[in-house]
Amino acid sequence: MFIAKAHAFWEELGNLEEGIKTAIKYCRKHDILSEFLEKHSKEVLGMLYAEWNMEDALAYARKESWEDGWEECSKEKDRTTVRNLQAEGSTPEFIQKITGLSLEEINKLKS
Repeated sequence: MFIAKAHAFWEELGNLEEGIKTAIKYCRKHDILSEFLEKHSKEVLGMLYAEWNMEDALAYARKESWEDGWEECSKEKDRTTVRNLQAEGSTPEFIQKITGLSLEEINKLKS
């Protein structure tokens, strides 16, 4: 119940720390873990804040990794396309028209 309230207040208030603080106050007032929260509210606030920030950090890291992988995949596809077109005797200008890459990028992707 406490965690659900913390999530709800976080969404309502748009601030994680304020959401947790409000959930602590609400639960103490409504006799939900009130004795525990009275003794340990600071620790609960710190633990939940750290845990949810860690979740956000991990989600961000996963997104960054995915984007890095997508970028690398795109570069490899460009390399393959450039090499295939060169193997067929295409000029750098033709490759530029087909791929939309600059001549500088095409020259970099040759190797």
